[in-house]
Amino acid sequence: MPRFGGAPKCAKCEKSVYMAEELKALSKIWHKTCFKCTHCNKVLTPGREAEHDDKPYCKNCYGKHYGPKGVGGGATAGCLATTTEDNAVSKFKNTHEGTKKVVIEGQDKCYTCGKTVYAAEKLIVLNKIFHKPCVKCKGCEKTMAPGDVLEHENEIYCKSCYARDFGPHGKV
Repeated sequence: MPRFGGAPKCAKCEKSVYMAEELKALSKIWHKTCFKCTHCNKVLTPGREAEHDDKPYCKNCYGKHYGPKGVGGGATAGCLATTTEDNAVSKFKNTHEGTKKVVIEGQDKCYTCGKTVYAAEKLIVLNKIFHKPCVKCKGCEKTMAPGDVLEHENEIYCKSCYARDFGPHGKV
C-alpha cells in the first residue's frame, strides 16, 4: 500500500508503478513489462497466467514444472508418472527400429542444384525443372524470369550473354 500518497510498488521490481504503466494480476500490482513468466521470462497477459508460490508462470511452464507428469511433458499430460520402471515389452511399444532417412522416389530434381523441387517452387524452362532462384544465366549468374531465357548446348543464358557469346559477330 502506498505511504503518504506515493505510487504503489511493483510486485517484481518493487519500484513505483504509475497509472499509465499499471497492471493488476494475481491480486498484486505490476509494471506491464515486469509481469513475466518466472521461468521463461515471456511477457504474460493478465488472466492467461498460472500461479505457484505467489509467482506468475505462463501456462506452458506451469504445466511442465507443476502439472501432472507423463505424456506430453505436463502441459498436455494424459497419465501420471511413476517412480518404478517396467521393463516388460508392451503390446503397444514400437519395436520397429526403422531407418534414419526417408527416401521418396519419383520426386522432381532441379536441373541446376539437383535438389528436390516441390510443386510450389517448380518452374519448367526449356523442358527442364528448376527452383525459381536456380534459373540463372550460365555466363553471368543473373537470376532470370522464364521468358527471358535463351538456350545454347543445353545451358541457359540471358539475352545479353547469349548475344555476346553466340550471336552474329561483325567483320572488321
